[in-house]
Amino acid sequence: MKGRMMMRRIGLVLCCAVLLVVGAAGCAGGSTDTYKVGYLASQTGPYTALGLDSTAGAQLVVKQINEAGGINGKQIELVLVDDKGTSTDSALGAQKLIEVEGVLTLASATATALSHSVIPVLNDNETPGLIISGTGLVNDKLGAWTFKPSASEADYIPLPLRYLRDDMGATTIAAMIENSGYGEGGEHYLKIVAPDMGMEIVETQYYDPAATDMTPQLANIRSSGAESMFIWGSGPAGALAIKQAREMDIMIPIATTPAQSSLRYYEAFADFYEMEPSPGCLDNKPSVWQQLSDSDPDKAMCRDFEAAFSAEHGRIPGIYEAIGASFMWFIADGLERADPDLSDLAKARSQLRDAYEQTENLSVLIGTYTMSPDDHYGRVVPKEVLVSFSDGQKVLIRTHYD
Repeated sequence: MKGRMMMRRIGLVLCCAVLLVVGAAGCAGGSTDTYKVGYLASQTGPYTALGLDSTAGAQLVVKQINEAGGINGKQIELVLVDDKGTSTDSALGAQKLIEVEGVLTLASATATALSHSVIPVLNDNETPGLIISGTGLVNDKLGAWTFKPSASEADYIPLPLRYLRDDMGATTIAAMIENSGYGEGGEHYLKIVAPDMGMEIVETQYYDPAATDMTPQLANIRSSGAESMFIWGSGPAGALAIKQAREMDIMIPIATTPAQSSLRYYEAFADFYEMEPSPGCLDNKPSVWQQLSDSDPDKAMCRDFEAAFSAEHGRIPGIYEAIGASFMWFIADGLERADPDLSDLAKARSQLRDAYEQTENLSVLIGTYTMSPDDHYGRVVPKEVLVSFSDGQKVLIRTHYD
């Protein structure tokens, strides 16, 4: 309870104009003066837009915590490593953070396909860590040291399907699936959930995460006669598919996974995002908090985050900024409760791992989480929303419970 009260106080702290930029200096023996936290996210490569946004959200929360006095009398030292948008560099980056930088914990916070490569590194090195992963296929493969305070398909697939079925009148779907672990999970759960909701998948096409031309797949979708399309992916190619579909005059309703709601992608392809019917993209609440009902329990938290982020960056936050902030709130909550003994790094890591497993009803921007030794996913309250786009703004279509 104390941890969550501290989080609410931190959420009210307004930011100064200068970003917190923490160097990567450190030693494998760890620091007894600060909590060294590794942050693995794309600063370069195909997922740069997602990694930079995620990093901005994490840095904001670290700055707020440190300006509010830190945790247990200690400051958080955020150590950034570029995953370069590849699984290999993600795994190597995690190893560097653990062995060279001596971090107490780390987060891999760019994309599902990258984070999965970090799981064995965390478990082999007995270091507690967080990963971003949108697939439930990995929930029982996290091991003793990996935690996934993000989302799973079974939680959020019904939301865009209700939009396609109830709002747009579609009964058939063409699926555009990214060739990745995230795409594999999406296809698996889509095949389960769609028929239960009275929708038929009549065509499935696949694309590479770095693809720049999806016109052949889109031509097959057009020929299928599908009444709607579901784009499932974690990188820029999914956003590009929206543009190319509209350029081909494929004007059927489109639903997408969260990455396609990135403000950077929207800004790049705004003319195509705003063509009617505008795609229904999964997103989180902060970017549309003004449109939430006054009875929504997360409205105040989203308002405070948006205000602090806008004061710092001069723009509203999107879904990946919310993910970065949520990851740091999760870590901070665990640090406060664990109060780890930094004179012994192995012991401190174990203490923090145990605290993560005792997380109870922690409400952050992307969900509410209760962890246990048997459940390192632990999302008990999904918080996705579905948005469309008009006049340079996101427009709320549905919340999870509509």
